[in-house]
Amino acid sequence: MGKNRRFILVTLVILAAWLAVYSAALRPWFLDWGATRDERTRTLPGQELAPVGAQPHTRAVTVDAPPDRVWPWLAQIGIGRAGFYSYTWLENLFLSGIHNVYRVAPLWQDRRAGDFVRSFQFGAEKAGVNGWRMEPFEDGKYFFLNPGWGPFVLEPRDASQTRFVIRSWRNKMNPAAGALMALFFDPIHFAMEKRTMTEVKRLAERRRLAPGWLTALAWIGFGLAGTIGAGIIVSRKRKKLWILVPDSWALLCLVIAGDPQAALTAFTASGLIIAGFRAFGRRGWAWLVGFWIFAYLVLIFANNAYLVFGLVFLAAAPLAFWALSKRRTPAMPAS
Repeated sequence: MGKNRRFILVTLVILAAWLAVYSAALRPWFLDWGATRDERTRTLPGQELAPVGAQPHTRAVTVDAPPDRVWPWLAQIGIGRAGFYSYTWLENLFLSGIHNVYRVAPLWQDRRAGDFVRSFQFGAEKAGVNGWRMEPFEDGKYFFLNPGWGPFVLEPRDASQTRFVIRSWRNKMNPAAGALMALFFDPIHFAMEKRTMTEVKRLAERRRLAPGWLTALAWIGFGLAGTIGAGIIVSRKRKKLWILVPDSWALLCLVIAGDPQAALTAFTASGLIIAGFRAFGRRGWAWLVGFWIFAYLVLIFANNAYLVFGLVFLAAAPLAFWALSKRRTPAMPAS
């Protein structure tokens, strides 16, 4: 068997193993992350609004604070208010225009049934397109983001603890569409929702953010990785114009979404993917598979995915620079 065939076979085996582990273990685990059997099976407020035949998935976390300290953070979610306390650098890759605010604002506390919660910055208010209607709603206890996301429920466990529960709904669809949603939408949605829940928990418990110096190192890691990717793209003799892809995406994130972090993420991620194809040629698809698996594992398991990505990039940068220098250094002729 030739080297190329062995390489293809090994890559396909790794991909098959990943899909098997993801389908059999990871996805079932994160679909009902943190929820007890009772929380997964019992009726919650507003679920009569779920689409007919939709499949529920319930997630929950214990907050070491009473409901009256948790509710103010939930009451102010949405664009134009406090955001969703999730990964804006992921949300704004799609130009959503979401910006988190980590303070309780009295002007944002007046919520009632029927309020519109925006998820995208453009367009007239239309539930299911650029946001949801907050209905049903009971102040201090729960709300349902209609259509399809909720309810968000706060249940007192004792005088100092709250169970924060969210139920999401998957519409019934054909097998092909369902497989694509399971493979691409579900892990992203989980990563975003888990971040929302753990950030609300952190804020209600009055715990601090990650140290600023650690965040700065993550930014440096992203910057170095983006620089390496861009360097590989423009150093090739042909098709240098591929650099316009990360440049354009980053510019859109910066100008339209107003998010420098999303711009750096867009530049780095797209630059590294293109650089992989430029560096490895026909084997670039194997690089894409590896990059995809790495990204999913970080998003699924990390408490702060941006920090993990950035620190991994930072740690890998010296190795990448060394590998590039070795490739460019001509071999010395034999004496």
